[in-house]
Amino acid sequence: MSTFGNIVFGLGGIVHSLITIYIWIVIIAALITWVRPDPNNPIVQLLYRLTEPVYAFIRRYIPTVINGIDLTPIVVIIGLQVIDVIFINLLNALASSMIRLLALMLIAFQLGAVTLDEIRTKPASLAKNFLIWQYFQQNISSEEADSAFYQIRDVNRKLFLAYAKKSRRPEVIYTAHCMKLPKKELLYAHDRHCAMIAFSTSKAAKMTLKQRTRLARLIDDNATRQWVEMMNDTNLSEHYPDYTPKLFLKLFNQAGAQFRHDNFDLELSESYVNSLAASPGFSRSLILAVTDEKMRRFQKSLLKTDGNLLNSHSNFYLGLNHLNHADTSRAIDHFQRAYDKAYYRSDQDKALFWQYLAGKNELILKKLSQRIDININSLYAKEKMKIWPDNYFIDLSVSQKKSKVDLSDPFDWNSILNEIKKTPKAELYDLAQHYDAKNLIPVQSFIVERASGSKLHGFIMPYEHEMKELSKDDQALYYALMRQESRFVPAALSRSFALGLMQLMPFLVKALDKEIDYKRNSLSDMFDPAVNLMYATTHIKWLQYRVYHPLFIAYAYNGGIGFTKRHLLKGTFQKGAYEPFMSMELMVNTESREYGKKVLSNYVIYKKILGEPISIADLFDSLTQPSQTDRFRGR
Repeated sequence: MSTFGNIVFGLGGIVHSLITIYIWIVIIAALITWVRPDPNNPIVQLLYRLTEPVYAFIRRYIPTVINGIDLTPIVVIIGLQVIDVIFINLLNALASSMIRLLALMLIAFQLGAVTLDEIRTKPASLAKNFLIWQYFQQNISSEEADSAFYQIRDVNRKLFLAYAKKSRRPEVIYTAHCMKLPKKELLYAHDRHCAMIAFSTSKAAKMTLKQRTRLARLIDDNATRQWVEMMNDTNLSEHYPDYTPKLFLKLFNQAGAQFRHDNFDLELSESYVNSLAASPGFSRSLILAVTDEKMRRFQKSLLKTDGNLLNSHSNFYLGLNHLNHADTSRAIDHFQRAYDKAYYRSDQDKALFWQYLAGKNELILKKLSQRIDININSLYAKEKMKIWPDNYFIDLSVSQKKSKVDLSDPFDWNSILNEIKKTPKAELYDLAQHYDAKNLIPVQSFIVERASGSKLHGFIMPYEHEMKELSKDDQALYYALMRQESRFVPAALSRSFALGLMQLMPFLVKALDKEIDYKRNSLSDMFDPAVNLMYATTHIKWLQYRVYHPLFIAYAYNGGIGFTKRHLLKGTFQKGAYEPFMSMELMVNTESREYGKKVLSNYVIYKKILGEPISIADLFDSLTQPSQTDRFRGR
């Protein structure tokens, strides 16, 4: 109950008490007249002064003396009782209304309500999109939603569907309905335009030939007819040359794993394979096939691929495919092409590492040990050669002053990022000095890395106060995750609206609300380092109960515990040739695959910095020992 409500209810109680007292005064005054009181008695005089003015007022408007009997006291008592009931009810109603109003105002304040005026003042950016998305979660009108929507830069599905929930515009409601149309309703659709929006290769893959054909006729679109015709071909193993490589790759990449297993695990001719390799989308198909043990025939077809015209990424996976089919010599050739064509140092190092694994050439290992990028491959080579990287920093010499720049404000961070991007490389070190302040070390570290062309690597350790209760091993893990997630910037924000230092997704934050003793005002609280780490700690402890190895914790943190469990139970990370490295590279989820490797290398560096050095070779060895890594295989 609000303070204002208490005041109003209290006032009602006082008025009720005063009315009750006055009624008793009237009663007593009336009773005294029956015994002929002494008019000079002080009590009688007081009663007279308290009642007679009221009686005179009543008599002026209402005839109260009937047959010599004065009914004025009775009229006053009845009137007071009526006033008591009406007034108290009014006060109660007012108090209740004010309580509800104040509660709504308090909720709006606690949720950090976003206003349309606030949105209008912000520059177009990812941060503004997040602000608008939060605005769509509030109780707003259709007109307000329209006004906010037209300020979005780069509208995506998430933003559009959030907007559609608030809009009354028929075309918006219609489009959103069709976008979300489930397969069961789509099967009976008669609206051509809605079916065109809803129909996709992934939905079609779960339909019968007859159902797909009906929808293709309804939509009456040439492109749709073509891919439905190929989907419906029951003799694709013979007819595949009749279809364009573009169409083949579209269905291979988009129709889903089960449809791919049932229809595309084919042995293709060399000419057709190389026509696929020359088409957009081949790299995606290559990864999907090489990372899927159920695509053995298609994998054999890929052995015929000429990698000369392919990029580094494709050559790398062709190399893995050749290793899996016991062709070491050609695998090394593809790894060499991958190295020659790679743009990023980390991709070059990966190609060198696999050349070494395939050929056991110590000269390759020595070359890898001299590389300047810090990753699991170079760290392994350096460890074997008994050297340690020296091109990283853990601190910067900065002023102890505190800047007014707010790194917990996504708009401030967006402004800083834009400034960094516009600054010529030669002037970046000067720009770093512009952010010379204790609270801006993450910015300086970011700029120094960029200025060095990523030859220097920042392994700073801010937020030590928030981390002090953690063990050194947990600190190493948290810093490893944090470095990869946000580069230690509290206001970091992803396109999917992952938030803050540890890039917590909104749905995860809401789930963790139930477990954490903290009254969150809004999702923007996650830009506070202390709050973000408090939520992340609860989540990481939950993960650590299920997976113990830092690589698997990283997989679960990025891709989810369910995804990680499925990957582990597929028979990965077993003892055997090229393990555990083959299992690390054959993870189908590209983002989690690369994320896990980067976190693992960060972890090794931070363990060293924190005085608990750990062997990366030992970490690799333990991956094939389930009892040391996870509950799923270790039971």
